[in-house]
Amino acid sequence: MHRLLVPAGLVLLVASPAFAQLTFEDTLERARQSSPAIVAARMRVEEARGRVVGASLPFSANPTVEVEAGRHARETDYGVAVAQDLELPRRKRARLDASRAGVTQEEQRAREAEREVLREVATLFFRAVEASERADAAASGKHLADEALRIAERRYAAGDVAQLDVNLAKTAVARADADARLASAARSGYATQLQVLLGLADPVTVRGSLHDRSTLATTELAARAADRPDVRVLEAEIAEAEAEQRFARTLRWPDFGLRASYAKEEGDRVVLGGVGVSLPLFNRGQEASAVASARLTRLRAERDALLRAIDAEVRGAIASYHALRAAAVDYERTVLPLIEENETLALESYDVGQIGLADLLLARREALDARRAFIDQLIETRLAEVELRARTGVWK
Repeated sequence: MHRLLVPAGLVLLVASPAFAQLTFEDTLERARQSSPAIVAARMRVEEARGRVVGASLPFSANPTVEVEAGRHARETDYGVAVAQDLELPRRKRARLDASRAGVTQEEQRAREAEREVLREVATLFFRAVEASERADAAASGKHLADEALRIAERRYAAGDVAQLDVNLAKTAVARADADARLASAARSGYATQLQVLLGLADPVTVRGSLHDRSTLATTELAARAADRPDVRVLEAEIAEAEAEQRFARTLRWPDFGLRASYAKEEGDRVVLGGVGVSLPLFNRGQEASAVASARLTRLRAERDALLRAIDAEVRGAIASYHALRAAAVDYERTVLPLIEENETLALESYDVGQIGLADLLLARREALDARRAFIDQLIETRLAEVELRARTGVWK
């Protein structure tokens, strides 16, 4: 395999005695465990579960106690009354269903936050690997430039070439060194962003390659796209709106409560019990019913539109991925085998005086550009893979 395709083992992104060594799978798992955005989203699920606790209480309202007292002639009269409002079973079930739907929404929003974070984490991971492979390509170019300088200095000492050849060779070495430094700087930058996004205290390293001979099972990914968390959020909101609609219908029925009292009046002791009933003559839940119905219509339309958009996005992402991957495979098969051969032939030809240094440097530049073009194709293919996984919501 061409030396460009295999990064130099473990790529150090931030020089430190303590660092996390991550493969692509490790990076995704670390994100799920420690990313601040994902952790915060999961905490909101517990908040929603607290509302279910409230909806599960046996009574939606606390009992009330009334105490009254007064003087009549020479006696003190007093009374104590206790009342407890009750809730219709259908109304209670509707409130509980709405609360549970709220929990489902937060659970799916946590999944959605994870989907977006994993997209960004995966992009940074492959950008870091890309920077490493560009550094490898720059190192390969510098090796050729060093060889050209060595030959130019030897031939200059022998009187075969002018000082200009030596100066041009030194310039090529300096440019190759600058390319390597730029790639290293980019590598460190991506490492820092990845560390922050993962919520890690220690610097990180990545271990991987842009080159992957395996092919994604795009048909399976497309089949699972309908289970994306943003779709599930809308479905949970629809369930909540349906519960609110059922709750609104119960407002047409009267509320009722129980009442018991004990009183002492003019020496007589009176114990009473009764039932209180509201009369829903004016407010029969018209507003709540209208709002719930309108919300339900909107949410169903949003869900249907989202499903259509996901279908189009996934089909486009699959087509892009396959096209980019095919282009990279064809480039590797037709172009890469010629790069090292051309470099070697150019160097040997310059060594024996068959070509000038300018021709050698031109061959070196074309080979370096060819390597960079291949890296461009590989990173675009990898980013297309990331986009496809993000569009379908499938990372395993």
